[in-house]
Amino acid sequence: MRFVRLDDDSYARFAAQVERMSFTQLPAYVTTRRQDGLQIELVGVVDGDPEQIVAAGAVVFQPWKKVFRKANLIFGPTFTTYSQQAERCFYEGLLDFLRRDKRVVEARFVPPVVAATYDDVTRQGPTEHGQFVAGLLEELGAHRLDKDFNDASDIQMKFVYVKDITGMDFPAITKSVSQQVRTAFNRWGTNGVSVEFLTPDKIGVLEDVLQHTAERTGQPPPSAAEIEYYRQLATNMGEDAAFFPVAVLNAPEYLRQIATEQDQIHQDLADLKCREEELVAEGKQLSKKQRNRGKEMESRLEVLAKRAAETEQVRAEHGDEVVLAASFFVASPNELTYLVSGAYAEFNSYYGIYLIHRAMFEWAAENGIRWYNFYGMTGDFSEDASDAGVVHFKRQFVGDVEEYVGTYEISLPPSLARLAAAVD
Repeated sequence: MRFVRLDDDSYARFAAQVERMSFTQLPAYVTTRRQDGLQIELVGVVDGDPEQIVAAGAVVFQPWKKVFRKANLIFGPTFTTYSQQAERCFYEGLLDFLRRDKRVVEARFVPPVVAATYDDVTRQGPTEHGQFVAGLLEELGAHRLDKDFNDASDIQMKFVYVKDITGMDFPAITKSVSQQVRTAFNRWGTNGVSVEFLTPDKIGVLEDVLQHTAERTGQPPPSAAEIEYYRQLATNMGEDAAFFPVAVLNAPEYLRQIATEQDQIHQDLADLKCREEELVAEGKQLSKKQRNRGKEMESRLEVLAKRAAETEQVRAEHGDEVVLAASFFVASPNELTYLVSGAYAEFNSYYGIYLIHRAMFEWAAENGIRWYNFYGMTGDFSEDASDAGVVHFKRQFVGDVEEYVGTYEISLPPSLARLAAAVD
């Protein structure tokens, strides 16, 4: 078993074989970061006779203080067949490799290793793998940073929310989510909303929605560099692995749907009225079930009138077609990640974001996805959390938290790191 550098083709073949790999380790991600001008080293561990790659990772080097560089391994390494021996060989070999480059002053490791299991948001206990890798990195001289992505933009997420849909078809997925989500999913085809998939060159639609969401929530808006990164990543991943779904309200179509339903209800009420008159003539009356049905139809007419008035106003103010929500999803081996999203709050009653997820769950089921990853959260699951609304939304889909071991940092070598810190 030995640590080696890998060429692009070998790494791509490895990535195609693994069970699960973070999108930050995909060959398309490597291409994207190289297009940004960053150096990427592909490294791994080989074993066997003939030798096969058993672990691999993409290490990103960022310039620092003109002369020096920092190495980042983000949610890697990935294994074909995991063993503690291979993991130790990888980290020891990587540190030796980095130390040979005297310009590298620091390394950060973000292992894709679950530190604790959860039932929804309730912590169940630590994992053996998490304890091992934490101990290994500390043994090698690294220390865990006590920060999260809200504290610093260069810190990776430690908590994500994931729904395991292994072996489920779409009807089974629908049964497994909360009533709120099922209700929203059932609006498909009935409320004038469709989900369109845009190409990367139309990313401006997502940018506008994210800008609005940032203003509404008080969060920083996406930078031009972030938007360009999303566009480049999607382009490199291709249309089968990167998705820009947008929920769009067709106001005239919805108004036609409402009018059609209203006409049908009026006809049904007229039929019920005729039946009531016939029964009265016979000295009888409608059954309780029939009377309740009549009340339900009257109530439904009130709802439809309200929805028609609301949609007429939306149409008058925003036009016939209105963007409700937009998202960016990326697919990696057996996983679909809900990377970024936004919505116009004033249109929430049209269930735009839920219908986006409906479309993506359908795609996931059709393509054998095992993990539907709703991505990051702070790890504070109280009602007072800064992201309490986000956590509530994700929990409606009934998944579980994945808590990773976190971000580890090590100076290489300490003497050079101290010198670099003094350089401005």
